[in-house]
Amino acid sequence: MDGTILCQGTFRTPGTNTTNNTLAVGIPMYIQVPSGCDFIQVWDATNWANPGFNTVRFNGVSNAMLAVRWTWQLGMLPGTALVEYYANGSNTLTGDLLVSGGFTPYDPSNQQVTPSLSGPVAFTAISNAINPVVSTGSTAGLSVGSIVRLSHSTQTDTQGIDFYVSAVTANTNFTLLNGGFNELANSPGSVGGAGFYRIVNYPPLYYPRKLVIVNITSSPSFPNAIISTSIPHGLTVGQEVRFSIPDICGLTFLNPTSSNNYLTGTIIDSQFNDAFSFMVDIPIFSVGQTFTFPTVAQQPSQFPEVVPVGENTSVSLASLSPQVPLQNGLQIPNTQTGILADATVNTGFLGMILGSGGNGNTLGTPIEGPTGTVINVNNVQVPDVMYWRAGKSTFGGL
Repeated sequence: MDGTILCQGTFRTPGTNTTNNTLAVGIPMYIQVPSGCDFIQVWDATNWANPGFNTVRFNGVSNAMLAVRWTWQLGMLPGTALVEYYANGSNTLTGDLLVSGGFTPYDPSNQQVTPSLSGPVAFTAISNAINPVVSTGSTAGLSVGSIVRLSHSTQTDTQGIDFYVSAVTANTNFTLLNGGFNELANSPGSVGGAGFYRIVNYPPLYYPRKLVIVNITSSPSFPNAIISTSIPHGLTVGQEVRFSIPDICGLTFLNPTSSNNYLTGTIIDSQFNDAFSFMVDIPIFSVGQTFTFPTVAQQPSQFPEVVPVGENTSVSLASLSPQVPLQNGLQIPNTQTGILADATVNTGFLGMILGSGGNGNTLGTPIEGPTGTVINVNNVQVPDVMYWRAGKSTFGGL
């Protein structure tokens, strides 16, 4: 039947807002539509009643409009959306076209319109910092939570790795890694020159995933190894991992060899600081060695990696924390839980990526996207209540 609704649902805006008495846009999220969709629409039930509060923080800038409804139909470009928003705090709805940060079809098999990687976007420089800042004239499609991959010829120790984007200044720059805990163990060693970045639209198809290590730390209070990765790891308490660390990084005794009975580490805290770090049951503080990330001068070299290899059932059963593989606070699609959380699964599905917003084609300044907003009132975070539906048409689309 024409206009069939395949599925519908509700969610609360994903992400956080730690700035008191403000609104902030959510981070991108994924919804499953088993057979793909020809059209989708999202409503922000919370913001329908808030026409007077139209200024939201978008990538750190307080100039975005408060939207209430977004629509996408097959034939429209990925990342776009027809959007209706309250202009200037009035009760009157105004329409526009989001040129980025709208709806992006999700299909890891690449049978639809969205490739695994976006097209290359030029950047001019990368700072020599533990949280590198990438300067670029275009941040279209980028938001906090995006994953990017860099290619260039100077700061070669940061190219080819998937990095989490922690901050975006529209059409100026973006910051890699989550500052405070998830950052490079040391700066790359030189300022990087021009190159290209691509947005990684799909994570690796199979879980659990091999990950690049950006830092390994310990302290007198926490003598065990604390591993930080370049993207959220999604691992759980009880999972066992092995390390592959090049000599230039130090701590190579963590690598499996015949002399250490092919050492594995069991995760005893899956989010020690945040979604990028975990602690294993291997003490390293007393060893007196430190970890360093490969520098430009040490290239070419292997990147330090951690590889999931199994499950320590006794640790899993004794844990008080639930073993649920998470991505952006939601369970990774098709994964198992509990003592089966380490199971290798295909995470692929058909669906849609809901973006956090971008510039309007007519307005020329940011409008929030279909993930909605998170309000912070007196340091209490309250996410928007969102509703959505997606469907098929008898005759498809363009």
